[in-house]
Amino acid sequence: MPTVAFFGATGGCAGHCLAFSLKAGYDCTALARTPAKLTESMKAKGVSPQTLDNHLTIVQGDVKDIDAVKRTLQLPNGEIVDIIMSGIGTYPGFQWSITRPVIQPDATLCRDAVATILHALQQLKPSKEPLFINMTTTGIQPKGKPRDVPLLFVPLYHWLLAAPHEDKRGVVDMLAEHVRLPEAERGIEGFVNVMASLLMDGEGKGLQAVREGVTEKPAVGYTIQRKDVGLWIFERLVKSEARGEWLNKSASITY
Repeated sequence: MPTVAFFGATGGCAGHCLAFSLKAGYDCTALARTPAKLTESMKAKGVSPQTLDNHLTIVQGDVKDIDAVKRTLQLPNGEIVDIIMSGIGTYPGFQWSITRPVIQPDATLCRDAVATILHALQQLKPSKEPLFINMTTTGIQPKGKPRDVPLLFVPLYHWLLAAPHEDKRGVVDMLAEHVRLPEAERGIEGFVNVMASLLMDGEGKGLQAVREGVTEKPAVGYTIQRKDVGLWIFERLVKSEARGEWLNKSASITY
């Protein structure tokens, strides 16, 4: 079984992926500013206290602290985890503005977090480079690529959510640039961008309800529940030995 490090696991999608991983017996580490909050979140998702004790190591700290990030990436034997799951994000704020009514309080949070993780890996120099899973959103397709959101959602994504999506797009670009570095300078084997449609809460519909696509032929839909995003990531990228099919690609998922 691969080992997995989680960043942003107190949030919805990464949190559900962590819960599925733990219940399946995977050894995981997770960075959390408030470990008790993460523990309670896992219990609420059906993870037993015994499973938490046996399979989860929580590192207290901030994702911009490179030392805390390094401790999260390293296993007790000094090796680096096989997979990194980043669900870093924040709740949006609002301002009186016609051009950008929705803001992200920390405008570069996602970019700063991922840059810190990549720098930590470059310093640690893992013998086997991990896979980086980046939880992101639809609506940030490169220019010239097919639209991956319904036409009715275009104003929502390209006007209302323009500011937070700028940070998300920056991470996608950063990962693409990183894997083009000479092998000796890279910290990861590669990446998968998980571009989910509008996220909702709920019990989930199951993996059979999830449609998937790639940049050149995206799956276009309105919504998807966070639990099913976490399930998709676990089944397709953590559990499956065929995860390499998604290497250095962006996967769009929706109902």
